[in-house]
Amino acid sequence: MSLFFQLFAGAAMDETDAFPLVPLGCWLFPIGIYLLIIGFRLGRDKQNRCFVIVRCGWIRKWWKHFFLKNLLNGVFAAVSLLTLFKMIDLFALHMFTGNLKEISVIFILWTVHAMTLSALFLLLHTLSMKKMIPAGLLLLEGLTFLSGFHFRKSARFMFGVWGMYVQSNLYKDMYGFSIISVMIVQVTIIIVCYWLGTYLLEGKEMEGV
Repeated sequence: MSLFFQLFAGAAMDETDAFPLVPLGCWLFPIGIYLLIIGFRLGRDKQNRCFVIVRCGWIRKWWKHFFLKNLLNGVFAAVSLLTLFKMIDLFALHMFTGNLKEISVIFILWTVHAMTLSALFLLLHTLSMKKMIPAGLLLLEGLTFLSGFHFRKSARFMFGVWGMYVQSNLYKDMYGFSIISVMIVQVTIIIVCYWLGTYLLEGKEMEGV
């Protein structure tokens, strides 16, 4: 099994009662890196935030600029991570396993899931819990996956499995989650995060952002 597949395809839930601890750890590893990258970029942006707000003129316009810019940065970071580990497979480990369709689905699922995490990160960033966000989102991933493991029939509804190719209906047939439905739900979450952020910030003074 390739490194790319181990890290980005997700953790399978076998019929046995053995908890897939190592596969889950492999899944959380790149997500942890991704969240650290997002947090680092937001920390750098903080220095210039007041100037950007003044230039934009009002908080609603600033939030739109801030949200979309960092969401696109998150897409770039996600695709870069996926590409990096695929290149490691090809050129360092000389592993050429996996067909193009499978790789493309993994790319799409992981990127959309990463965008959803990024939107949640940006929403929580408007609150006074900035240092706890990466750990909180990792816990959300792990705990929802754990819930799906213990209650198998509800696994497809758990946030922590939505980016996992091995939990999708393309891999598990009728027992996996519907890729289209999950994509729609995650896009809806991104939109809700944007509108909630607008609502939370609209009444604040510019200096308090």
